[in-house]
Amino acid sequence: MGALGWMAFAVALALLAGVGAWLLVLALRSSVESEAEDGDASGSPNDAEEGGEEESAAIEIPDGRTLLRSLYALAFEDAGPAPALAFAQADAHEAIAAACANLLARTEFQARHMPRRPQLLPKLMRAINDPDASLEKIAKVIGEDPALSANLLRVANSPFYRVREKPVESLVRAAAMLGLDGLRPVVAAALVQPVMQTGDNAFGRLPVLIWDHTQLAADFASGLVRGGRGQEDAFAAQMLGLLNGLGAIIVAQVLRDNYALHPQLRPDPQVVARVLDEQAAPMAHRIAIEWELSDRIGVALDAQRLDVAPDDPLGRALCAGRVAASLAMLRKHGKLGDDGARAMLSNWALAQGIDDAGLLRLWDRLPA
Repeated sequence: MGALGWMAFAVALALLAGVGAWLLVLALRSSVESEAEDGDASGSPNDAEEGGEEESAAIEIPDGRTLLRSLYALAFEDAGPAPALAFAQADAHEAIAAACANLLARTEFQARHMPRRPQLLPKLMRAINDPDASLEKIAKVIGEDPALSANLLRVANSPFYRVREKPVESLVRAAAMLGLDGLRPVVAAALVQPVMQTGDNAFGRLPVLIWDHTQLAADFASGLVRGGRGQEDAFAAQMLGLLNGLGAIIVAQVLRDNYALHPQLRPDPQVVARVLDEQAAPMAHRIAIEWELSDRIGVALDAQRLDVAPDDPLGRALCAGRVAASLAMLRKHGKLGDDGARAMLSNWALAQGIDDAGLLRLWDRLPA
């Protein structure tokens, strides 16, 4: 397998994060079904947690780009604090950043390493977005791919969904247990998720960190548009978030390969985070074009500027989802308390002219 072979799609792949990671995503996803029925906002941001730092965080309006770069930098924590860079080293890091950007933009690189569109994607998208399609029909399409079928059964047999001791062995029954709203994101993630090389070093931890954030961001984005714009847009938002994460995974691999050419150079977390931030959405847009997805997916990807929420509805939902997911991940890794992170999310949304009620309802349904 080549240097980028780990990105080859395995539609048949079991989600690497395992059932445990899916429980986090599915717990948020299942509760979103009642979003349109919940007319009342879920209260004001809680009081800040004990300590001056939490009180400060509760009134802070975070910058989305800073949050995301802080999240990416977590993969490098075990290496200790980054040493002060000499001028020569700083130039070397910038040269690596420039080389990555140049490589990702080259037509020959894209032709050679662009992920192939999953064969079932067009057919599944038509079936899932068809309001008249039954769960039996969708299950029949899923049954055309053994690995996708296995993944659906794996989720249906997880503790979150399984209600009987006897295992679920029928795709139709599995689809009925998840329901249409639960089925859409499971199928989308199974189609889009890359095969990732993992390990104990920073570039081994980074892909898992990116994908955990990706799934949460996609679920937030899907939940935000579910009530007001219909199921088709909710699925588009889910795909949009997953594609953006896939672009980030590819960029992370290119960074890893370029740093491997300079073994004497310790990766700079800030440079890595900046390149991921700058290159993930353009790479995802190229994938969307290659996969012949709708133009609005490309427009929404181009709009990913986390310091300013875009006007485009899908792009705006993903922007908010990525900020919410970044705060959730930083909370999960002990960098923020729950009350402080929740207040930061509310303040960011209000500063962007976004009604924070929907975001906070989704946030409050995350597992503690």
